[in-house]
Amino acid sequence: MPLFKLQYWILAGMLLPAVLIVLALVRPEGPDYEVRERNEGFELREYAPMRVAETQVTGDFAGADDAAFGLLLDYIRGDNSSGRKLPMLAPAMQEQVGEDAWLVQFVMAQEYPLAMLPRPADEDVRVREIPRRLVAARRAGGSWDEADWQAQAQRLRNAVTQAGLEPVGEPVFARYNAVFVPGFLRRNEVLLPVEP
Repeated sequence: MPLFKLQYWILAGMLLPAVLIVLALVRPEGPDYEVRERNEGFELREYAPMRVAETQVTGDFAGADDAAFGLLLDYIRGDNSSGRKLPMLAPAMQEQVGEDAWLVQFVMAQEYPLAMLPRPADEDVRVREIPRRLVAARRAGGSWDEADWQAQAQRLRNAVTQAGLEPVGEPVFARYNAVFVPGFLRRNEVLLPVEP
């Protein structure tokens, strides 16, 4: 192998991990919220209203994510009434809404009021605004395995109850990073709507 090719592969081998680490450490822009308090095991946040593109699918935890992702990705890539691409924010969110039913959401960029978001071309996708709400949030890194998510959700429920708060919905599993980001660098959260 010529020396310049060898040097290229050595350089590429050193740069790729560095690029992945930088991408993982850059905090993705997310929806607006104010931290109200920090408790043992969670952060209490007040989220501003946020707009989402969402779809409901059936299947198991991983299969539902796979089924929904393509539909929502098509919408933000221009499969909509205006044909234009739309910016989205982190996180992508997934919530169980029935035995085998899941609601998967992409958070839309904050500069777009609901009236400015184009209508989805696919009838299985809709856009809506989630009103201002109080949410308990627990951060977790690592994999996107359902057993891990459910364990984190149970820890969050326990911490919320011990703090004297009342859950008012199901846990939402929030993913902030792309699939290529190594698990130990990922930012994941479990979100649980609450009442004081």
